[in-house]
Amino acid sequence: MSRPTEHTLLLPFVLAGRHLFSVPLRVSVQQASLAQALGGGAGELVRPPLGQGDGVLVKDLPDPGCRTFTLGEDRVSYVLERDVWRYLALTDSYERFLSARYSPKTRESFAQDEARFREQFGAELDLREYQSPGEVAEFSTLVRQMKAEGVPSAACDEDVDLAACAQEAGMVHGFILFAHQVPVAYFCLLSQGETLHYVCSGEREEYRQWSVGALVHLNAFRRMFADPRYHYMDFRPGDCKIKRQFSNGALRSATVLHLRRTWRNRLLVWLYSLTTPAQARGAHVDVPEQGRVQLA
Repeated sequence: MSRPTEHTLLLPFVLAGRHLFSVPLRVSVQQASLAQALGGGAGELVRPPLGQGDGVLVKDLPDPGCRTFTLGEDRVSYVLERDVWRYLALTDSYERFLSARYSPKTRESFAQDEARFREQFGAELDLREYQSPGEVAEFSTLVRQMKAEGVPSAACDEDVDLAACAQEAGMVHGFILFAHQVPVAYFCLLSQGETLHYVCSGEREEYRQWSVGALVHLNAFRRMFADPRYHYMDFRPGDCKIKRQFSNGALRSATVLHLRRTWRNRLLVWLYSLTTPAQARGAHVDVPEQGRVQLA
């Protein structure tokens, strides 16, 4: 569980698709880890101490199933967003993961894709892993070059400073798949204790016919399943094709705002619930975006 950090939360008010204004609130921010969410260790965040400032924002809390707007003795609580939190459990073998997660037809398709790639580009997969500070610098350079060449990126947390993380041995796991010395797909993970956090991935459009995105993911997974240090791969809340394709577990998450029970805060939350539609509310408070909750 992250330590509380104080931020300015900008609560947006949107009417008929138009952003009217934002109200700044000083809140402490807390966040549960995947291991705590799965192990029941996030219960204290259901009703956290309000601390100083206007209140507290709890991100990625296992959804307690409470009403969207509730009044407590000392607080006004509002569920800003409910989402799906997908993850990959690494507690079994890679082979058993495949057999439990995919049908025989899909597993056969994976094998055929890899066989076609090997036939076209060499008997051995040229999958390179980057971990040391020097290797991570090379990985970052290659990924930037791929992006500059128009390779799209799927990101969960692309603002991570990989160079800083690489100073701590073993934290970064970068993978790049090469075809005749050309980098065609990449995938990056960041470790924290027993959990690997999905950072970003991408593949060249002209190589999609060889399913290079699936190849880099599955072969990286094979290596991570064999590493006894890791029990989970965290895809973070939010939904996308990659998360649905490779996760083998999911839970419901919620982002909840707790404010002091004052007439001003009660009116503020009531007006917010009336004016701002659900699709304009946001849990990703670290990503400034008009119409979503923002942290300065």
